[in-house]
Amino acid sequence: MNLPKNKHVHIFDFDETLCKTNAEISVYDNEEDVTFFLHPTNYPAWREQQWVERFPGRFDMNFSEFQGYPTKGTPISGTVTMLKVLLTSEEDLCVLVTGRDELSGPRAWLLGQNIDADKMIIMCSGNPDKKPAYESVINTLQPAKITIYEDTDIYIEQCQTVCEKYNIPFDFRQIRA
Repeated sequence: MNLPKNKHVHIFDFDETLCKTNAEISVYDNEEDVTFFLHPTNYPAWREQQWVERFPGRFDMNFSEFQGYPTKGTPISGTVTMLKVLLTSEEDLCVLVTGRDELSGPRAWLLGQNIDADKMIIMCSGNPDKKPAYESVINTLQPAKITIYEDTDIYIEQCQTVCEKYNIPFDFRQIRA
């Protein structure tokens, strides 16, 4: 496959960056016998505290609201408009990196917003660590620069760390929907 190289790569997150969602992660604490809910903007920070790793078997997580088409999802107009504009540029290349573990729902949602998903690369990390996805973007596309559009500090920092590793100029737009 002959992918364009040395372009300005724009990496977009999905939930709370392009798509405003009411979905939550359900977490059952087996020790306390209680269920609590995490919004996708809070989940990465909770995972960064290593609760799951420090207490194996204590938490059961349900991500079912993040599978398939985001039925409650509404477009975040500023970010969606920016993506549509960038998809028309010859100097830029757009990538979607989502923490979801499947791509069919986000792809269908993008198409439903009249976003030409065939003009972009769509990737899922399926994990709160997006660094491997960012490394894949860099090693596949060899960008001249990366700008990330993201709602969560942790993912901005992960992308910046990977860009520094490869000496790629980095910029970000933090999305507050």
